[in-house]
Amino acid sequence: MKSISIILAGDSDTSRWPPSLYPQVQNAAVSVENIGQSGASLSDLLPQLQTFRAAHPTPPIDAKSKDGSINIFIACAGENDISSGRSIDGLLKTFHSFLDDLFSNSTQHQLQSDNHLIFIGPKFEPWLSDGKQYTKLSNALHRTIRKHSGFGADRMVFIDCLTMFCTEDTSTIPGAVHGGRALPDDKYFHEDGLHLSDEGYKVWKQIIEGAIVEILAKEDR
Repeated sequence: MKSISIILAGDSDTSRWPPSLYPQVQNAAVSVENIGQSGASLSDLLPQLQTFRAAHPTPPIDAKSKDGSINIFIACAGENDISSGRSIDGLLKTFHSFLDDLFSNSTQHQLQSDNHLIFIGPKFEPWLSDGKQYTKLSNALHRTIRKHSGFGADRMVFIDCLTMFCTEDTSTIPGAVHGGRALPDDKYFHEDGLHLSDEGYKVWKQIIEGAIVEILAKEDR
């Protein structure tokens, strides 16, 4: 049975993830560690990764190949950066640094091809009066992952969440995204209009589990 270590990293969207709704996969031994932090920004992903590495030294390569284990980092960050006024260009430089470090093939980190990243993009939320910057950030992050040419380029998945939690009748109409016509559905959010409710996490759980199944299928080829 394949062993899967899921590491939830990033901001409050991951730190508040209910353990009862953590992703699970059939026919696999799944462990989940949540290292997300409320208020975290994209620049916090790298320190979170380094802290995780320090607490979990990588086993020898031959030992890893025998047990068939893989690490899947599920990260969500960037919304706090937009709220604080950081530029998209600045965010992308930070994001590139995180990707380069996560998939470094150096002997220092001993990271090999058993690492994967599922990055959860920004979402329209009830409190937002203008989601244009969220749209720009989502497109930029997706483009960066798609064009990343370093080690691990084929081991990254981007989850587009912009209209994922919007009402069904407004999320698909013309101008839903760029025209600002997509309206967040309150049932997916906490009463603060910012954080996800259990209903929102149920959606993420299902989508993430599907992404993990695809990752495992690639691993078995």
